Amino acid sequence: MRRFVLLLTTALLCASGVVGPAAADVATVGPPGVYLVGNRGNIFTTRIQVQLRLDPGEVNIPNAQGPEDLSWDLEVQSVGMRAPAPPSWTTPITNTTVRYHTLAIGSGRILCARARQHSWGVTSGWSKVMCVERARDDQSLRRTGPVHIVADWRYPDGHASVLLPTTRIRVSQIPAGAWYGPVYTDRGIRPDGTVCTHPTWHIVGHREPNRAYGFINNGITLMMHRTRAPGTAILRSPFGHTCPAGSSSCRRGCRANPHEDLPMTQHNECPLE
Repeated sequence: MRRFVLLLTTALLCASGVVGPAAADVATVGPPGVYLVGNRGNIFTTRIQVQLRLDPGEVNIPNAQGPEDLSWDLEVQSVGMRAPAPPSWTTPITNTTVRYHTLAIGSGRILCARARQHSWGVTSGWSKVMCVERARDDQSLRRTGPVHIVADWRYPDGHASVLLPTTRIRVSQIPAGAWYGPVYTDRGIRPDGTVCTHPTWHIVGHREPNRAYGFINNGITLMMHRTRAPGTAILRSPFGHTCPAGSSSCRRGCRANPHEDLPMTQHNECPLE
């Protein structure tokens, strides 16, 4: 009877998650924090470089001896914003002890990064994927009709395009499910009380959606519709001269939660789909 009670007690302890001292001594290293930041918030940039910061992950090394020998491996993905699928990861930096890095990002590209940590000879898993987009510069887009080129320091080339009522800007190969739209400068109310208008946009052969999502950051506005069908997007100005448009954005959707399908989350934890 005593043996039965002992066996029953052991079974209950295992079922309740109580572990022996050997399991508690397992060395673990958590993934580092990765923060990829553009000059327009966590998900978007209008510059040719972005900043990346690495924060040490949580470390549990029982009876650790000697220095930690902390370092990180960094992997990145760089893909055109209209690409149907992301490329393979590349590893430009290994065993770095530097927390801050500057990464180049081209026009119309999405840059994603992840990292893992080495501490006392133990390697963590990969961190969450963080992504930043740089929209495609307006000068590289196909257009018909006149535009006014104006100086605008907010964009990498120092210029932006004011669309006229007869102007059409075309962005081809928008994939199904993508969020797409213009990036423009909101110059507010002019001295004469007038304001510039925002461009409208839609996929050829489909009606313009009746709502858009976006954000404003220091005078730059990014607005997006989601398209259910692939095709060519048309940007135009049905209400007169537009605000200066410096670029055009397109990215595959990120799911903020199972009940919400938005082009961005509060942070940029958005791997390419």
